[in-house]
Amino acid sequence: MPTIILVDDDRTNPTLIRMLLEMDGFSVVACPDVARGQLAARNGADAFVIDCNLAHGDDGIELLKSIRFGLTEARPDIPVIMTSGDDSRSGDAELAGATRFLVKPYSPGTLSARLHELLE
Repeated sequence: MPTIILVDDDRTNPTLIRMLLEMDGFSVVACPDVARGQLAARNGADAFVIDCNLAHGDDGIELLKSIRFGLTEARPDIPVIMTSGDDSRSGDAELAGATRFLVKPYSPGTLSARLHELLE
């Protein structure tokens, strides 16, 4: 079962996404901030879904950079889907190494399909 680390500070969205992804055969670790996302990554993951704009000044793009260039070990190959409420950060996400970018709201089916596609 592939493990997905979901980093999103919203109170309800991660719960729904987690439930739907688990129904599609994924194990999901939901994290509300960059620090917890980094901690969860140390236990291993097959892919990440990260919101660009997090609370308390956290920036999902910075987490993406730490995954790509040196969290505990650089992971240039791991799929990372970045999300945002608008597409203004898609260029930043691409430059930092995002595999895909989804604009919220996206359908859970779309997210699941992208994850399956990237993990095959």
